[in-house]
Amino acid sequence: AKTNTKSPKILIIPRLIRPVNTNMEGEDDIPTPLINDDGEDDTTPAFIDMSSAVEVTVSPEEDVEPMEDDDEDDEELPTEAQDTTVEAPKEDVSKCTMSTHTDAIYAITSHYDPASSSFTIVSGGGDDTAYIHTLSSSYIPTSTKLSHAHTDSVSAVALNAPYVGNAGGGKVSPKLIGVGSYDGAIVLYNQETGEKVQVLEGPSDVECLCFHPKGGTVLLAGSIADGTVWMYHTPTSKCLQVFVGHEAGVTACSFTPDGKFALSASQDGTLRVWAPKTGLSRHVFRFNDTEAAALTCMGINGGVDGQLVICGSENGAAYVAHVGKKKVVATLRHAEVTPTGAGGMDVDGEEEVLTSSVEAVAFAPSAVNTNWCATGGMDGLLKIWDLTTCQCRQICSPKHNTTMEDATAPAEEEKTNDGGEGTGITRLQWHPTLPLIFTSSPDGAIRLYDVRNGQLVHSLSGHIDMINDMDIQFIMPENGVGGGKAMVVTASDDKCVKVFEVDVDMVLAQSQQQ
Repeated sequence: AKTNTKSPKILIIPRLIRPVNTNMEGEDDIPTPLINDDGEDDTTPAFIDMSSAVEVTVSPEEDVEPMEDDDEDDEELPTEAQDTTVEAPKEDVSKCTMSTHTDAIYAITSHYDPASSSFTIVSGGGDDTAYIHTLSSSYIPTSTKLSHAHTDSVSAVALNAPYVGNAGGGKVSPKLIGVGSYDGAIVLYNQETGEKVQVLEGPSDVECLCFHPKGGTVLLAGSIADGTVWMYHTPTSKCLQVFVGHEAGVTACSFTPDGKFALSASQDGTLRVWAPKTGLSRHVFRFNDTEAAALTCMGINGGVDGQLVICGSENGAAYVAHVGKKKVVATLRHAEVTPTGAGGMDVDGEEEVLTSSVEAVAFAPSAVNTNWCATGGMDGLLKIWDLTTCQCRQICSPKHNTTMEDATAPAEEEKTNDGGEGTGITRLQWHPTLPLIFTSSPDGAIRLYDVRNGQLVHSLSGHIDMINDMDIQFIMPENGVGGGKAMVVTASDDKCVKVFEVDVDMVLAQSQQQ
């Protein structure tokens, strides 16, 4: 298990560090075909100079002796009377369940190919294994355990299939699966055969993976242990750059939509912009000058030019920055830091405070509104922001009576500013064309909100424990009219991968009739 370095003056609600999910859209962002020295098309991004590839030697970490148990801590504490009420099991409305893992599942990704109607899912978890699952049109799964023998949790998975062919030209790179683990191994597999292609060694404790959006031939990997970010050329398995500068672990990494820069968010409270060709830091965004709070998540492709980046933080805020202008555009206060009310004091004799971490962020697609973004926190609230005013325009909550005043008021003993017990938000994803957002939660539910009025449109149940990761594939109508079908894939602490199907138009119609 990995723990974050936190200020002793803040009690942070526990969070699970998970890889960022980057879905880059827009045909307008695709550059002209890349031409090599022989005048032939090449799928390798233009910033890569293969002669400057870095030779990297990885030294094994020294064995660390486990801490001995303190006998004084083993004393039994008096317990309160336990509630023996048995909660009714939740109805499972999923289309299929894959129970191949033997421990909590931390990472998931998926891809739907409309040409072949094939649906591919990759999952990784605390049982030190990764699986590839393929679904038939009738939702019958076929699961295959990926062969590499990891010695620690699989924490990150990625597919380059969405980007294969995006670089232009006649060459098309193979479809690859990237699997990263806390044992430091990054393993590449052939998506179509499941065969191991290459093991890449580099950062310890791999936290996040991301393929380059132009062709999918370059892989970015971030370390939660040493704060480094590594970049590989997958056709040659060479390490191109090691980006060094963060003072704490990397929690999220990505390329900009145009593929020109690499991005990394860190527990040191900074967002760094890297130049892939030189390996140098192009800019460092320091969002909090007084006391840096760990960044937890990252969203890209915001604004009209796609150059906005948003990062969520453990201090209850989200920060929006423009990569090209090197400017912080907005600070969005999702949750206020408030006294606990219990009279507790920290080690410095000051009153303890409680804040709610922002665990999920995303910009609205251009088809919805280029000035909107969303934040989801462990307070259970989904907030929609207008970047033209930097004001919260809507609050969505499972509690139907939640108001703007309730959600922004400081917490009190009689009234809390959360969305309900266990309803924190772990992931969120916008519908590509409608003002709708799907969220996943520690209570095992997936919720669909209409962000125009804050209404809870639909809820999906089936998991019996926290959802750690979620990915959604949208199958849109051929005529482009309507909401289409959403294929929601989730990974949970209950050791299950589930797939839910949502007919968006139908649930909207049902919601309007109620």
